[in-house]
Amino acid sequence: MLVLAVALVAALNLGFDSMTNRADWPSDFISNGERIYFTATSASGQPISLQGGTMHMSMSAGGCVACHGADRKGGRLTPKFWNSAPALTAAALFGVHSDEGGDASGDGDDHGDHDSYTEDLLRRAITDGVDPAGERLDPAMPRWSMSGEDMADLIAYLKTPAGGAN
Repeated sequence: MLVLAVALVAALNLGFDSMTNRADWPSDFISNGERIYFTATSASGQPISLQGGTMHMSMSAGGCVACHGADRKGGRLTPKFWNSAPALTAAALFGVHSDEGGDASGDGDDHGDHDSYTEDLLRRAITDGVDPAGERLDPAMPRWSMSGEDMADLIAYLKTPAGGAN
């Protein structure tokens, strides 16, 4: 009985939210970058493949949204609720970061341990799994392979305000 109660509390508090709820996804994608973020498919039909990642990501359609959420604010991962995916908002990726975790605004974006991303550094993180400081990203972060045009579209989408127009 105790195991059932713990499982119920975990389900209610640890991940069955906008990261897994397709009702929070846009009904139509405004850009190819947004399509790639949500579906890991390109409007061009070019393949977008990955290496690594988690079973949760694979079971949740496999796009960035599976771990970073429809709102791009990141959050706890299931079933490994002790792990968190960082935010992928424009401010979290490209804004000023402090040295003490979180960004300078203190909103807890989990990117404070390295410099901000540039487009080239973000491309490297997506394809090679390396952050701006040259450190390896968590193995749960898949390494993506896509055309240069699709990568440019994805990065352009990530530079837009979360929930904003593309």
